[in-house]
Amino acid sequence: SNALPPLDWPLPSQFDQYELRIEVQPRPHHRAHYETEGSRGAVKAAPTGHPVVKLCGYAERKPLSLQVFVGTADDRSIRPHPFYQIHRVTGKMVGTASHESVQAGTKLLDIPLNPENNMTALIDCAGILKLRNSDIELRKGETDVGRKNTRVRLVFRTHLPAAPPVAPSGRVLALQVASLPIECSQRSAQELPVIESVSLTSCSVEGGEELLLSGTNFLPISRVLFMERGSDGKLQWEEEAHVDRDNSNECLLCVRVPAYSDLCVSRPVSVSLYVSNGKRKRSSTHCFKYLP
Repeated sequence: SNALPPLDWPLPSQFDQYELRIEVQPRPHHRAHYETEGSRGAVKAAPTGHPVVKLCGYAERKPLSLQVFVGTADDRSIRPHPFYQIHRVTGKMVGTASHESVQAGTKLLDIPLNPENNMTALIDCAGILKLRNSDIELRKGETDVGRKNTRVRLVFRTHLPAAPPVAPSGRVLALQVASLPIECSQRSAQELPVIESVSLTSCSVEGGEELLLSGTNFLPISRVLFMERGSDGKLQWEEEAHVDRDNSNECLLCVRVPAYSDLCVSRPVSVSLYVSNGKRKRSSTHCFKYLP
């Protein structure tokens, strides 16, 4: 409709010819700042610079607005993060204009997307603010514990005025894309494994194919596990992959995909994989599909 969707709605990153895309991802670690201390600056990209977001397929000459907020990075669908908020960074080194607003208790940064910049925005004005755990944990219905929930994503959203044949006139097309997870705690940054990319996203239920995981903080004891949860969130299946230690290092893990539990499936099965460096030292999960 022409009313803007709530921030916890799942939205596509692509529709018809339009796509909202992250051209440069943020670094996997950012030291968030508390309300009682000074800003630690904007989220950076690796190896240098800042994240870049682009709207593709938009041919109008009218500028749009790109909204940025801090979202969750767990296995559930993305929603505003209860313990972190976006923070507007200003100063001589910041080249991108931004405006701060609040929607249903969540801070947003509004950044212009201009046709003269090829509908591309350099995100050098977005910091991350850590709220006090005690303030949030007392809220009615809040089940997360802030001391453990230290992983976030930057979420980018834009609203295009739609027109036929995409949608009836007067409607709004909302697109959203979220960054790879960002670890915000100082302690975890040195210990948690981080998966930045995987060489394979699907294979036969029989497994056996070679899979390369690129990232950081991989150790000689790192394990790679495949798992499946039911609709109730309970663990249904978990299997450890064989790691080829001779061809692995702190930035690369070379593994063999394990066979799925049921070799007779008739449709693709979505599971998750993650790297574990020991108890409570796990990477975020990546999606993987087993094919019949």
